[in-house]
Amino acid sequence: MVINWNSNTPHSCPRCNHDTVAAPSIWEVYTCCNCGSRFARFPRLQRFLRHVGITCEFCTERHPVPVDDKPFGYLRRRHTGVGMYAQHQFEAWLHDADDFPNHRDAARYVNTRSSRADAMADLAHWHSFLGRAEDDLSPVLAVVADERFDKYCDPMVTEEQQAGFTDGSLEVYGVGVLRAYPASHRRRGQFYADMDTFTWGLIAPSGLEGIYTKAAPEALSAHAPKL
Repeated sequence: MVINWNSNTPHSCPRCNHDTVAAPSIWEVYTCCNCGSRFARFPRLQRFLRHVGITCEFCTERHPVPVDDKPFGYLRRRHTGVGMYAQHQFEAWLHDADDFPNHRDAARYVNTRSSRADAMADLAHWHSFLGRAEDDLSPVLAVVADERFDKYCDPMVTEEQQAGFTDGSLEVYGVGVLRAYPASHRRRGQFYADMDTFTWGLIAPSGLEGIYTKAAPEALSAHAPKL
């Protein structure tokens, strides 16, 4: 069902008022990332309008996940469920290298997981066998953005570090190991985030998030577990 939206608040969902449209057009049908409602300026024309889905900048922002500093995939955060308290989840996407480079924006959907580290583990699984005759099940290191860390209210954060968060030069990370399930497991070969190995709340330069097959970035190497 497509409902009508108010022209005086073109960026907001008419049902929950959540900001969900980045660049509104009267000739498109949108989907609210918060409550799942579909809406358009002319809902009676929905069959003839372009259905563009979720378009808000928050949910469609891509968070690159390189492997050893080389482009490989990205994470995309989105709302699921209904209501203001719907859990944020993370989509894992792979940069597509098949014969159709223009298909779906040259990206391949992998999975949606409840945590950033688990979504990154799905990308590690794809990396384990792409371009190889056999799966490479060696564990890898993951540098994951720590979204639970309160950058601006934590008493241990200095004024200089807060300034770095504001200008984007610093980020907070967790560092740990992504392992493959053993052959006896029903998900054998797939990767998972070994949360017992992760160290969180590490402040370092921005742009380090990703998968590392040999060693963690120098700025975080002192906190990285041994593979």
